Amino acid sequence: MSGRRGRKRYILAATLVVCVALGLSAGQGVARASTTIDVSWTIHGPYSCLGPCATATNFMGTGIGHSESKALGTMTYSFVGTVLDYDPVTNCLVQSENWAFTTQNGSKGKDTIDLSTTSDAFCFTDDPNVSIETATYAITGGTGRFAGATGSGTFVLTVLTHPQKGSGTFTATITY
Repeated sequence: MSGRRGRKRYILAATLVVCVALGLSAGQGVARASTTIDVSWTIHGPYSCLGPCATATNFMGTGIGHSESKALGTMTYSFVGTVLDYDPVTNCLVQSENWAFTTQNGSKGKDTIDLSTTSDAFCFTDDPNVSIETATYAITGGTGRFAGATGSGTFVLTVLTHPQKGSGTFTATITY
């Protein structure tokens, strides 16, 4: 009987070793080296308001972005936003926006960076057709090679009332 018991213990121990080894190797397969880049890109495109823009609290837009960085290159983007408040002291709207930038260079639309503003001011100027938007944002993830991406950045946009278009520059530090 001690031979059987010894054999069972041996089989149990061997099974346990194999399971631990497989578990460790599976965990190593998931781990990957991260890449951090400092990058900037420009955008331009139209926006629209849900309702008349003078009183709307929700808006959205789409367009094209371009970065000299090979990591991003040409991108399409979309965003949605909400006006949260108006600050009469600064003559600015306080906003919140969520953006998605999808690279077009060889990714076939599968590599997207998501970001959300953490501070966003849409300020009116002396020219009733021109406003300046400045924001800080957090990278909140993405898809494809940007799945789980983190980072932060800023943007400055010039926004025209007519025609409803915006353009400007984003800068970021992105880890993916």
